[in-house]
Amino acid sequence: MFKSIQKKGQFRILLFAFFWLAAFAVGHAQTSISGVVTDTAGQSLAGANVLVKGTTNGTQTDFDGNYTIEADSNATLVISYLGYTTQEEAVAGRSTVNASLTEDASQLEEVVVIGYGSQKKSDLTGAVATVGGDDIENITFSDPAQALQGRMAGVNIQSQGGSPGSTALITIRGTGTLSAAGPLFVIDGVITNNMNSVNPQDIDTISVLKDASSTAIYGSRAANGVVIITTKKGTKGRLTIDFDTNYGITNLVNEVDWADARQYADIVNRADDNDGTDRSPANDTAFSPGNSSNLYDESIRTASLTNTNLRLAGGGENTLYSLSLSHFDGESVVKYDDFERYTIRANGSFTKGKFRLENTIGLTRSINNPNPYFNKERNLLPTISLKDNDGNWNSSDLEPGSALATFYGPGTIINELGVAALEDRTVTNTNILGNLAASYEVFNGLTYKLNLGLEFNLNNNFRFRPLDQVFIDGNLGNFAELSERNDTFLSTLIEHTLNYKKSFGKHGVDIIGGFTQQENNTRRLGVDARRFPSNSLRVPSAAEEVSNTPSFDNTSAIQSYFGRLNYSFDDRYLITATLRRDGSSLFVPDLRWGTFPSAAFAWNISNEKFMENVSSITNLKFRASYGEIGSNNVGVYSIDPTLNLFSEYVLGDSPGRVTGYSITRGVNPNIFWETTKTTDIGLDFGAMNNRLNVTMDYFVKQSEDILIGIRLPIYTGFNNNIPFNTASVENKGFEFSANYVDQLSEDFSFNASINFSTLNNEVTSLGGSTPINTGSFTSNSLNSKRTDIGQPIGSFFGYVVDGIYQSDAEAAAANDASGNPVAGDLRFKDLDGDGDIDVDDQTFIGSAIPNFEYGFNFGANYKQWDLNLFFNGVSGNTLLNSNRYRGFFDTDGNYLAEALNAWTPSNTNTTIPRNTQADNGFNRRMSDFYLENGAYFRLRNAQIGYSLSDSFLDKIKLSKLRLYVSAINLFTITDYTGYYPEIGRNGRGGSSQFNLGIDEGTTPTGRTFQLGLQVSF
Repeated sequence: MFKSIQKKGQFRILLFAFFWLAAFAVGHAQTSISGVVTDTAGQSLAGANVLVKGTTNGTQTDFDGNYTIEADSNATLVISYLGYTTQEEAVAGRSTVNASLTEDASQLEEVVVIGYGSQKKSDLTGAVATVGGDDIENITFSDPAQALQGRMAGVNIQSQGGSPGSTALITIRGTGTLSAAGPLFVIDGVITNNMNSVNPQDIDTISVLKDASSTAIYGSRAANGVVIITTKKGTKGRLTIDFDTNYGITNLVNEVDWADARQYADIVNRADDNDGTDRSPANDTAFSPGNSSNLYDESIRTASLTNTNLRLAGGGENTLYSLSLSHFDGESVVKYDDFERYTIRANGSFTKGKFRLENTIGLTRSINNPNPYFNKERNLLPTISLKDNDGNWNSSDLEPGSALATFYGPGTIINELGVAALEDRTVTNTNILGNLAASYEVFNGLTYKLNLGLEFNLNNNFRFRPLDQVFIDGNLGNFAELSERNDTFLSTLIEHTLNYKKSFGKHGVDIIGGFTQQENNTRRLGVDARRFPSNSLRVPSAAEEVSNTPSFDNTSAIQSYFGRLNYSFDDRYLITATLRRDGSSLFVPDLRWGTFPSAAFAWNISNEKFMENVSSITNLKFRASYGEIGSNNVGVYSIDPTLNLFSEYVLGDSPGRVTGYSITRGVNPNIFWETTKTTDIGLDFGAMNNRLNVTMDYFVKQSEDILIGIRLPIYTGFNNNIPFNTASVENKGFEFSANYVDQLSEDFSFNASINFSTLNNEVTSLGGSTPINTGSFTSNSLNSKRTDIGQPIGSFFGYVVDGIYQSDAEAAAANDASGNPVAGDLRFKDLDGDGDIDVDDQTFIGSAIPNFEYGFNFGANYKQWDLNLFFNGVSGNTLLNSNRYRGFFDTDGNYLAEALNAWTPSNTNTTIPRNTQADNGFNRRMSDFYLENGAYFRLRNAQIGYSLSDSFLDKIKLSKLRLYVSAINLFTITDYTGYYPEIGRNGRGGSSQFNLGIDEGTTPTGRTFQLGLQVSF
C-alpha cells in the first residue's frame, strides 16, 4: 500500500535534504563547540540562547539543554535564559563548553512541549494547556485522563463510571464529528489512540493542543485536538530511587431506593387493580415475606485499592536513564468487578558530540473482570429468594417446570446477580508502546532526526457461562456457552525530520520539515461455542457446537509531509506558519490527499519600549490564529463493497433459482476528508512579578463535510448506513484560566488557580438528509435523541409533561393520538395548539453537552505540612435517568420504592402517574419525565501531607519521606437522583456521540479515602 507514493516521497525528501544541506553548509568551516546548559540543580534548560559575542551567530538549546554552535577557538559565548543571570564563557580552545545558570527571578520561564519540539511559553502563538506530573502524581486512578479533569479550560473529561477498568472520554473544544473519534495522543513521540497504557506516576508533562495552529503539524486525526505526553526521564547525577505506595477504600456516594418485596407487591397489586386484571398469587394470596432479600445490598460493597510505584533514575556525562515499575489493584463498589494492572517503563538516552540516541519503551499488562450486569439485578423480582436454602443462586422458589409467569406475574425473572457471580469474564490486555529516535546535528543549527515508533496490543476477551440451574430457570439456556475474541493490533511509525534553529541578532527562526508514515493493522480471531460436557472444560475444542467464528483483518495507512516555521523578531513579534499534506488509504486515490494550512501571530506587548516603566505588568501577549485540519473518520474498507458469491435469483421462462453474485453492502466511493476550521483569539497576562498569570481565549471551530451514515431507499437493495460528506457542526466558546502563587513568609506559601470555559455546540447542516434519531434507552427501542439543524449534537427530543390528568373526562378531551389516557396518566403539552396530542407536539427538551465547566485548585505549604484542594463542576447539561423508566413503567423487574407515591384518587398531589402495567395511556413515551439536571459541584480531591525535615532526613540518609491522606469525591452537590451525575456514554448505544448523557446503569463512582507513603533515596 502506498508503494509508488512512498518511493516518490522518499526521493523527494532525500533531494530536498541534499539541497538544504548544501545550501547551509557553505561558509561553516569554524570549530564546532557543543555543551549543555543547566540550572544550579543540574536540571536541563531547554530553549536557552547561546550567542557568539559580538556577532549575530546564535542558537538555542534543545529539550535536554544541549546545543552545538560554530565559533572561533578564541571566541566568547553569551548564554542567557529568561529568569536566570546571563553568563559569559570563554571558549579558550575547548570543544565542549557547559554552563550552569543562576536563577534571577521569582519564577522561571515555562517550557511547553508542542508538536515535534518545545517552546518557551512566551514564544507560543497557539492555544496550549499544560499540566505537570507534580499535579497528578498523588492522585490514584487507573486512567491518567481522569486526573486531568477540571484542570484545563476547554478540555472536557468524563469518566465512564466508577469501574476501575473504565476509560475516560476526552473532548477538546466541543464535538466536531458525528463519530466516536476523540483526540490524537502522542506519547514520547509515538502516535496512538489513547493514553490508557501510561501509569499516571510516570508522567512528566501533559500538553493539550487546542487550536488549529498548534495541532496542524499533526494533520489528520488532529481535528479533535492533540494530547502530548512526555514521561519522566533521568537526570545527570547519582542514582535516585523514588518509592510511592498507597491504600484506599471506596464507598458508594448515593443509593437508589428500589422496592422491597412488600413494597413491590403493593405496587403491582395496585397496577393490576387499575388495569382490571387478576392479581398474581406471589403478590397476593401466596405472598411470602421470607422469600425477600435485599438484592442491592448484595451487589454493593466497600471496595479497596492499592497502588505501588518504584522508579530508579540517574545519568552520567553522556547517558541518562530511568526505569519505573508499578502495580495497581482496584475493586469497584459493585461486586464481581475488579481491575489489575502492571506497568514497566524504561527511558534512556546517549549523547556523544553532535549525535544523540533516545529510546523509551513501556510494557503494560492489565486484567479486567468487569460486571456488565449492574442495575440489571432488578430483573429478579424481590418476591423471589436470591439464594436457595443450600446457598445456591436462585431464580425461582417454585418446583421445576412450574408456570412462573402465572405465579409471579410479568417479568423476565433472571437472577442477574447470580449470572455476574457465576460467569467467568476476563479481559486481558498486553500493550507495548515505544520508540527509538536518533538525531545528528549536521552543522550549527540544523539537526536531522529519525524516529521509529511501535505499538503492539494483544487483547483477549473471554466469557464462559457455565451450566447452572440459575441459568436454566432464567431461560438463558440449557447448556454451557463460551465466547472468546483475540484481537491483535500493530502500529508502526516512521518519521524523518529536519530542524533548523538559529538566532540572528533580533531575529530568530525555528524551521522543521518532515515526512511520516504510519500503518495500522487489526486482526481478530473469535469463536462462539456451546454444549460443553462439563463446566471445567473451557476451551472451544471441547464444545459440541461452534455457533460462530467472528474474524477480520483490517489494515490502513497514512503518509504525510509537513513543515512549520516559527519566526520571532526582538521577542516582540511572533509568527507561526504550518502546512501539512496527508494521504489516507481509507479514500480512493483521486480523493486520498488533503492539504491543511494554518497560521498564527502573537505580539508580546510587554516587551515594547512603551511598557518599560509599567512595572505592575510583567507579561502581556496578544495571540491570533487560523487553521484547517482534516479527519478521516470512517471505518477501514468503507469504500469497498461486499460481494455475496452465492446469491440466488429467480430467472427464466420457467422460473428457477439461479446462483450468482450480488453486492450486499452499499458504499459511497466518493467520500473524502472532513475539515475543521478554527479561529482563535487569545490574551496572556502576567502581573505582580509573575505571581499572577491569566490566559483567555475565544474560539470558533467549524467542522465541515462531516461523514454521516445515510440509509438509502429499500429498493436499492441495501440496508446498511452509507457514509456521505454532508453535515456541518460549529463549536464556539470562551476560555479563562488564572493562577496565583505567593510566598507570604519563610514558612508559608500558597498557590491558587481557577479555570472555566463556555461552549455552544450547534449542527449547522445535514446536507439535506433527515434528522438523525438515536439514543435508545429501553428494550422497547424508544429513542430519546434527535440531531437536527440549529441544535446541539444528540439533543434530547420528546414530549413535555404538563402534570397528571385528574379525571377521565379531562384525559379524553386531550385527544391523545398515541394512547388512551385516563385519570392518573401523564398529561403532555399541546405545543402546536391544534387541540391534539400527537407527534407534532414533540420538541427539543435538553442537551447532555455542558455549556459551562469550571475548576478551582488551592495548594498551601506550611513548614513540613502541605494541603491541596481541587474542586470542579459543570452546568447547563441534562441527563436521562433510565431508572425512572425502569422504576415506574418497565414490567420486566422491580420498581422504585417511589412508585408507592403514584397517583390515586386519594393521592393527587404527586408527580408520579398511576401504577399500571398495561400503560394504555402510553406514559412511557419519551418525554422530559426522564430528564434531570446534570449539573454538579464537587470536591474532586483533598489531600494533606507531612514531610519529615531535611535535618532528620540527612541522619537517616533519605532525601524525602512524606506521609499523606487524601479523599477523592469527598462531596458532590447535585440534583441528579441517579447513582452519580458523571456517566459518560455508556448504554446500548455504545460510545457514540449520540449516547452521551444516557444513564442505563453506569457503575457508580464512589468516594475514596487513601493513606499513602512517599520515600526518595
